[in-house]
Amino acid sequence: MYLAAASQNRVVHLVREDEYKEYFESTTNGILHLDNNMRIKSLNREAERIGGVDRSNVIGKRVEVVFQKFGDQFLKIFDTSDFEDIKTSNLSLKVNEQVIYVHTDALKLTDSSGVFNGMIVILQDVSAVRAAIKQIQTTQMLVSLGELAAGVAHHVRTPLTTISGYLQVMLGRIDDDKYTVRRDVLETLLGEVSYINDVVKELILFAKPPVQKEPDVDINRLLEDALRLVFKEIGGEKIDINKELVKNLPTIIADNNLIKQAVMNIMQNAIESMDGEGVLGIKTWMNAELSMLVIAINDTGAGVTPEIMSRIFEPFYTTKLDRVGLGLPIANRIIVEHGGFVNVSAGEKGGTKVHIYLPIVDDCTNRLAVIHQQILNLQ
Repeated sequence: MYLAAASQNRVVHLVREDEYKEYFESTTNGILHLDNNMRIKSLNREAERIGGVDRSNVIGKRVEVVFQKFGDQFLKIFDTSDFEDIKTSNLSLKVNEQVIYVHTDALKLTDSSGVFNGMIVILQDVSAVRAAIKQIQTTQMLVSLGELAAGVAHHVRTPLTTISGYLQVMLGRIDDDKYTVRRDVLETLLGEVSYINDVVKELILFAKPPVQKEPDVDINRLLEDALRLVFKEIGGEKIDINKELVKNLPTIIADNNLIKQAVMNIMQNAIESMDGEGVLGIKTWMNAELSMLVIAINDTGAGVTPEIMSRIFEPFYTTKLDRVGLGLPIANRIIVEHGGFVNVSAGEKGGTKVHIYLPIVDDCTNRLAVIHQQILNLQ
């Protein structure tokens, strides 16, 4: 904040040394003061520690000589041609055989006439913060793995218990290795095995979708196919469909079957949320600025509460007792594997809206984070 204010005023006034000496030495940030020739005028104890130097040996020396051991990336901090007033960077440094992570703020100093007369560099050791963040991420990952394992155990244990129970009864009734099995018992056993197989297949699809991309995938045609399949599978005779598909959209490079699966999962969720009656909206358009196709799927259901919204992409999280809870996580994973993303939000008139973004050009992945944030800002 102080650096920003100083930058706006374009003048930095340094008070007498005896007035700031106590703070200069006690602050937890390293401070370097350089003159207009980039020679070190002063530095505090924390700057000595971070830089691995002794002030008695570096005062009066040029900064590129003192810190040449850190390489060109660190020395760019002191390149005054690289910025106007303030420059911020984050670096990793090897000091005394130990790697530390440093946040730096460099501020040009000017006199009342605007003439450059030195630089102040603030060095903040953020190693502990970085380690704490990494620990939190590791903990979150372990929690997610634990929830995933619990979900697998829950959905596999029940059918296995049924299968085991029937087999034990059958084993107890065997006489001279002869036993007649009723058809309904076999059908039950096969149904439970099929359920386990479905859970395993969905887990594999969630873990690593087997993407086989092909050129010239027509999104509108894909959506028409997905609609027919979903309504054939789950009905929805009282569901009205409102389609607004922009014609002549560019084709994309994608796995047609996987994208269709992702869209069907989202459509199925939307239809089920309306309890058999409502309006399902399907729209497509092209965002030329982002070079992405957009698929919007809207419903007029009950909507999603904020508590549930934050967990909709978690595997095995579901509010439906007869569902595994992998539909939306799989859909999200498939879209991400294609370099796109899914954004879910509340509808303007109730219900839920899901926007799917897919890159027209296959190498858009490196722009994903920036684009996603732009979309969130617009909505």
